[in-house]
Amino acid sequence: MDFLVDFFSAYGYLGMGFMAFLSGSVLPLTSEVLMIILMGMGLNTFGLVLVSTIGNTIGGVTCYYTGRIVSKERVARLFRVSDRRMHQADRIINRYGYWASFLSFVPLIGTAILLTLGVMRADTVKVTAIMMLGKFLRYLLVGLSYVGFAGLFSF
Repeated sequence: MDFLVDFFSAYGYLGMGFMAFLSGSVLPLTSEVLMIILMGMGLNTFGLVLVSTIGNTIGGVTCYYTGRIVSKERVARLFRVSDRRMHQADRIINRYGYWASFLSFVPLIGTAILLTLGVMRADTVKVTAIMMLGKFLRYLLVGLSYVGFAGLFSF
């Protein structure tokens, strides 16, 4: 574990963006812990929020496009998404449509939502924009909880 922290902290914003990308993809990782560590090391919080949002959104887009090129059954089998999670994702998407992509930051179910939106060929631009908004607000909340509102924009 120390190796990962050392690696990502050595690369600062680039490491944060890469970790956010990985955690936004189908890999079950979390990037918030690294973000808090990097804020504690003195990196600019708003810069970390932005780079995390971009990286995590790109990771989410890879989930969405994976769903577009693979059948729903194959998605569930390849990525070991349980029937229960896929059913939850279907219910959310049937109720909210592409707006469900706002919840893509939620662990486990978020990946299933994006894969299902891809399978359903939901509007790419709308899915990406709403997904990015949800991810931005999540990282902003993490940043605010660490530094408070005044410290968010300090340089």
